[in-house]
Amino acid sequence: MKPERKTRVETEDEARALGLDIRHPQPPDEQCEFCGKALHHEGLFVMNTVVAWSPVAQRCDCQRAVEKWKAYDAEQERLKLEEERRQRFAREQERIDRLLKKSGISRRFQQRVFENFITDTSGRKEAYRVAKAYADNFDRHLEDGTGLYIEGTNGTGKTHIAAAIAMQLMTQRQRTVICKTSGGMMLDIKSAFDDESRTEAQILDVYKKVDLLIVDDLGKEQCTDWSISTLYSIINDRYEGMKPTIITTNYNSDDIVRALTPKGYDNLKAVAIISRLREVSEVLTMAWKDYRTGR
Repeated sequence: MKPERKTRVETEDEARALGLDIRHPQPPDEQCEFCGKALHHEGLFVMNTVVAWSPVAQRCDCQRAVEKWKAYDAEQERLKLEEERRQRFAREQERIDRLLKKSGISRRFQQRVFENFITDTSGRKEAYRVAKAYADNFDRHLEDGTGLYIEGTNGTGKTHIAAAIAMQLMTQRQRTVICKTSGGMMLDIKSAFDDESRTEAQILDVYKKVDLLIVDDLGKEQCTDWSISTLYSIINDRYEGMKPTIITTNYNSDDIVRALTPKGYDNLKAVAIISRLREVSEVLTMAWKDYRTGR
C-alpha cells in the first residue's frame, strides 16, 4: 500500500524547507481557548506552490478542546440530518400534492390546532392529552404502526383533534400526512381513470405509504362493492406494512360495519377493515354535547 501523498503544510517555515513557493502569507496563529496552544492555519500545496491557507485554524488536541469539537460535530451532524429530512419531506409532499392535486389539508383544516382546542371539560382534556401524546411520540408510532380510532357523537371535536395531530406532524416533524374522507379518497382514485399524468396505481401507492393517513368521518358515504374493496386494499396494506392510520367516525363498531357494507353484499370486508383498525389503534371515545349546538 502506497503512503498517502502529503498535500498540506503547517507553517511557512515548513513550506520553505520543502522548497515550496508561497502564493499568499499565512494567517496569524490562533490560540486554544483552553490550554493556550498555538494553532496554525494549514497550507494546501499543489505541485510546488502553496495555493491557499485554511481559513480555520487547526483543532487543539487537549481534552477540553476535543470534548468541545466532539459536541460541535455532533450538533452539525444533527442539523445536516434535519435539513436532509426537511428536503425529503418537501419532495415527498410535493409528489403527494401533485398526484392527489391536494392532500386534504385545507385552509379550514389548518386552523384546527392543539392551541385552540377547547379543554373545558374532563372529557375534552382527556381527548387533548391522548391526541397530543400521540403527536409528540409519533416516531414510535411510525415504528410500530399504531394509530388512533376516534369515535363519538357529532360536534365533539373529533376532526379538530385529528387535524391538530396532522398540523403538528407536518409543521414541526416534517412527516407526510393525508387527511380525507373515504369518499374523497375514492374520488381521487377515480379521477386518475381519465388523467394521463397519473395512474390509479400511483394514487393507491400514495395512500398506502404516506407516513400518516387520516380517514375523516368514516362511514358517512354510501359504499359500493368497488369502494369498500378499494378501502380494504388501502387499510390492509397499511396494516401489513405497519403504517399508522387515524380514523374519525360518528358510529359505534356495529353501526359502522353496517354503514360500510354495500347493499346486497356481505359485510366481510367491512368487518375486516374495522377489525384491523381497532387491533392496531388506541380507541378514543368523544361522546358529549355538540359544542356547535349545545345538544
